[in-house]
Amino acid sequence: MIGPGTSFGVELVRRYGREGFALGVVSRSADTLTRVRDALAAEGLTVAGAVADVTDSAALAGAVERVSAEIGGLTVLVYNAKLSIRGAALTVAAETMNQTLAVNVTGALAAVQVAAGLLDDRAAATILLTTAGPRTEPVAGRFALAVGKAGLAALAEALRPTLAARGIRLRTVVLDGRVGPAGPLRPAQVADHFWQAFAAPRGDVFRLAPVRRDTAVAQLPLEV
Repeated sequence: MIGPGTSFGVELVRRYGREGFALGVVSRSADTLTRVRDALAAEGLTVAGAVADVTDSAALAGAVERVSAEIGGLTVLVYNAKLSIRGAALTVAAETMNQTLAVNVTGALAAVQVAAGLLDDRAAATILLTTAGPRTEPVAGRFALAVGKAGLAALAEALRPTLAARGIRLRTVVLDGRVGPAGPLRPAQVADHFWQAFAAPRGDVFRLAPVRRDTAVAQLPLEV
């Protein structure tokens, strides 16, 4: 997993560990990597890890390759890194937009490029990209992030045929609501949704949205 974050990173890694996967994390922060490892060590789950900034494509490639080698090869890669800076459409600075695109779009491209070589000839080879819906990050206050996530979705559509020709599935996970212990999207439910996005026999876009603000979540039909 690239970019475990604080909302559901531990739960997602744990979910794949429960399925018997060897686990690896790439994070920009050594503290985040330690947090994930410590949280899962008590459950007997070992997490390989490396520190890299996704805006440094060479460092990112090296980190992904090292983690892949340590866990015995890559089967599924989750790209969850994001940069969210507040700003409205007519006031956000161009430099802010460039910073967010470097993480939300260009970083994802760099991750896909290195992962593709590691996923060739692997059974069930899959890349999962995390995007957001308007209920997650309202466009009015997070304009740069909204553009970045839209760009990530477009990137996925453009890459999907090329990767499919190599036997690699590229799937987009859309979280249309904020993730937190009190909801509306719960971390454990989000982690299970990511597992289903990997395990499903077909589908390109997997959307998760709240049924109501104060209750459970629903998995909407897959967009094929």
